[in-house]
Amino acid sequence: MLAYVHIGIIIGINLLLYLIITLPLDLMTYRREESTRKKKIRPKAKQDILSTLTYLSSLTVWVLFILIPFEQIFESNFFYYPLGSNLGFYGICIQFIGILLISVGTVVAVVGRLSRGKRAFSWGIPIILETGGMYKYIRHPLYASYCYYFLGFLLVLQNPLLLLLLLGIPGYVSISKYEEEILRKYFEKEYGEYQKKTKRFIPFIW
Repeated sequence: MLAYVHIGIIIGINLLLYLIITLPLDLMTYRREESTRKKKIRPKAKQDILSTLTYLSSLTVWVLFILIPFEQIFESNFFYYPLGSNLGFYGICIQFIGILLISVGTVVAVVGRLSRGKRAFSWGIPIILETGGMYKYIRHPLYASYCYYFLGFLLVLQNPLLLLLLLGIPGYVSISKYEEEILRKYFEKEYGEYQKKTKRFIPFIW
């Protein structure tokens, strides 16, 4: 199986890449939008049991992102439970798939954030429908990235408790459908055409 220290380094690199690129953009966007945010139509977030589980799963991902690299300092392996250790080569392949999913999730989130610019659904209905950059391939890059993270961390760490992360996937599907209903009202035919051409979470597939 892969050494936990190597897993920690890879996860730490993904975290730094995400924060270095997206955090400054979010801060600049927040400041630019502060004066006009109250004037915008801000849709209510979906609130039900499924969306609550989704937020908890996403929070767990951030806990893993932050704590796993630091675990190497204290020589701890609290999250690491390699069930595939008896599978030999196949167990390592499963972990590599997990690492790939985490890395793809980071790329999707970062490129999606760059594509979105200063527009954010949670801060108000966008004036212009974004269909370029990562949005040309998937309609919800941020939600998709979390779905990749959920499965990726499960495969890399192989901790059975992380199966609970998978509850976030149907949650994000539900949230994305809710938001798309709102967007269809504002962009009407334009958004319908966009849905036909672009998949929800996986480019060209789904």
